[in-house]
Amino acid sequence: MSTATTHPVVLYGRASQARDGRNKSVADQLADLHRWAQREGWPVIAAHRDDGISASRFAGKDRPGWRQVMDVISSGKVAALLVWDLSRASRDKAVFTALETACTQHRVKIGYGGMLRDPATADGSFYVGLDGLMAAKLSADISEKVQRAVDSRAATGDVHAALPYGYRRVFDARGRTAGWEIHPEQGPVVEEIVRRLLAREPAEAIAADLNRRGITTIRGRGWRGGNLSKLAVRPSYARLRTYHGRVLPDVEATWPEIISRAEHHQLRALFASPERDKFRNTTGVKYLGSGLYRCGREGCDGRMRVVVQAGRPPRYDCRECHKISRYQPPVDKFVEAVLVERLCRPDALAALTGPDSDEQRRAAAAEAAQLRSEEIDMQRLVREGQLTPVDLAAWRAGWTSRYEAAEQAARPPHLSTAVTEMVGVDAAGRWAAAPIGSRRAVLDTLLVVTILPVHRGGQPFDPDMIRISWKGAAA
Repeated sequence: MSTATTHPVVLYGRASQARDGRNKSVADQLADLHRWAQREGWPVIAAHRDDGISASRFAGKDRPGWRQVMDVISSGKVAALLVWDLSRASRDKAVFTALETACTQHRVKIGYGGMLRDPATADGSFYVGLDGLMAAKLSADISEKVQRAVDSRAATGDVHAALPYGYRRVFDARGRTAGWEIHPEQGPVVEEIVRRLLAREPAEAIAADLNRRGITTIRGRGWRGGNLSKLAVRPSYARLRTYHGRVLPDVEATWPEIISRAEHHQLRALFASPERDKFRNTTGVKYLGSGLYRCGREGCDGRMRVVVQAGRPPRYDCRECHKISRYQPPVDKFVEAVLVERLCRPDALAALTGPDSDEQRRAAAAEAAQLRSEEIDMQRLVREGQLTPVDLAAWRAGWTSRYEAAEQAARPPHLSTAVTEMVGVDAAGRWAAAPIGSRRAVLDTLLVVTILPVHRGGQPFDPDMIRISWKGAAA
C-alpha cells in the first residue's frame, strides 16, 4: 500500500490497565494511528476501541470493539488494519490465527510499529506470526507472575483483593494496600449480625431492623435476609484465609478478627442444620409453632406443620409420622400464655441471661464442631457406599442428642434483640404487637414445645397434652 492508494483503513485501540510508561492510553493510540493514516493519505472509515479490557486468553472477557473490527475486515471494505502495537489486537494465539486467516482471505494488511505486514506473503506471515507468539508469551509470563503472587499472598495469610464489609484498607507510603483494619462503623454491625443469628433471630427480622436504622450494605443498599446470612458466614471475619473457596489450614490471616473462630464454626453448623428453615425465612409463615413444635410420639422427632381444611380450624400435624394432630388456636394460646407470664416477671431478663463461662462455651463449641465433622464423614461414607442409610440413621440416634447439647451449650450468652425487647411488665402488649417472625424467634430461643399423643380422639384441649421445656438459663 502506498501513499497514492485510496483504499481505506480501520483503526483499533485497546488498553486493559496502564501499569507503566510503556503503555499508551486508548485515546493516545488512536491519535497516533490517525496521524499515521493522514501522513500516508489513507482514508479512515472506522476506529474502534476497547477500554479497560484485557486481550489475554486468561481474561475471558468479550471485546465488542474487536468484534466490530473483525466484521469490518470480513466486509472486504478496507485494505489495512492499523494498531499501535500488535499486542493491542490480542495476546491470544487463537485470536491471532483467526485474524491472520481473515486478513489473508480478504487481502487486508496489518500495520503496527510504523510498518505494514501482509499475512498473505511468506515474510508478512512470518513476522505477524512471530510477533503474535511473542505477545502471547508475554501474556502467559504476566499471568504466571500474577498467579505466583496470589499463591504467595494466600500462603502467608496476606489480604486478598475483595474487601469484605466490616473492614477498611490500610495503605503504605506508596498508596498501595498494606492490609486491613476493622471499620469503626461496619465492624460492630458484623458483630451484631452474628450475635443475633446465633441467638436464633430470623435473618429477615435482623435485616429489617438494620434497614429501619439506616444501616446500609457495602454498596449503600438495603439489607435482605439472604445476603445478610451469606455475609455472616464469611471465614474472613474469624481470621481464616481462603483460596479458591477453601479455608487454608494452618494459615494465620494478617488482619484482625471481628468474631471468634468458635462463633464462626457455630454459625456454620447452625446454617448446615436441617432445622435452618425454621429461622431463615419467616416472610410466609403465619403460625407460631410451624416447624418449631415437636412431635411427642415415641420414636419420632418430627416437626409440626399446619394443615388448613375448609370449614375447620387449622391444626398442627406431624409432617414425619402424621400420627399427632392438634387444633392450632388452643395450642398457640396456651404456649403464648406461658411465655408471656415468664417475660412479665421483674427478674425475667436476669433469669433468662444466667451465668456465663467463656471457657465452657469454647469447649462446647469445639465439641460441636468435632461432632459436626464426624457427621460429614459419615455422610461421605454413605455416598461412597461404605455405609448404608440404615447404618447412618442408627449412628445418628446417639449422635443427635450429643450434638444438640454441645451446640446449645456453645451459644453466646446474649439473648436475641427480639427477646430483650419483649421482656418487661408490658410484655403482653409487646407480644401482641410484635410480628410473627419476632414471636417465633422468642419462642425458639426460650422454649422446646412438644405435642404429646392422646389415647382417645375427640377429647377437649388439655394443657397436659403440651410439654414445655425451657432452654438454657431459662430452665
